[in-house]
Amino acid sequence: MASFDGPQIVINYSPELDLRIRCVSACHYRDAGGEEYRFEVKCRLRHPSGSFEYSCADLCFDINSFARFEQELRNVQQGAGDQAALKNVGERFVLRLTGNSRELQAELAIREYIAPRLATLTATIDVDYDLFVNKLVGEVGRFVAELRDVEPEDVGEEPQS
Repeated sequence: MASFDGPQIVINYSPELDLRIRCVSACHYRDAGGEEYRFEVKCRLRHPSGSFEYSCADLCFDINSFARFEQELRNVQQGAGDQAALKNVGERFVLRLTGNSRELQAELAIREYIAPRLATLTATIDVDYDLFVNKLVGEVGRFVAELRDVEPEDVGEEPQS
């Protein structure tokens, strides 16, 4: 599976959150007839005495999860919804926006297996509606368009998990 410097989205519209998601590989499995997109995720959550950092070099997202997130953001923008969520496959990483133009919160939930159990980091922050909905919807739309332009590498069998 070849790695490349693919499309990236940066979400840093709040002093507390800096999130970067970059496509690092895309494969089309001939035998299984499916595609797999892998992403590098880097996140920093700032707090009064420092910060928490999370990074993952190889996180799988369904490409349609970004398109769903964009549509849900548009629904929030148009008053037809009050929630938008970006979730990776298996929901180890979830960014959820809830609320409306008067009060909007971003919740980031990260789950990682650290033997012998699951470790979870959850943070909820108040965010600015104009930046997190109005600006983010355009950025996610650009990112989705760039992802759809990525040509997945044609490979044989799908790897066994």
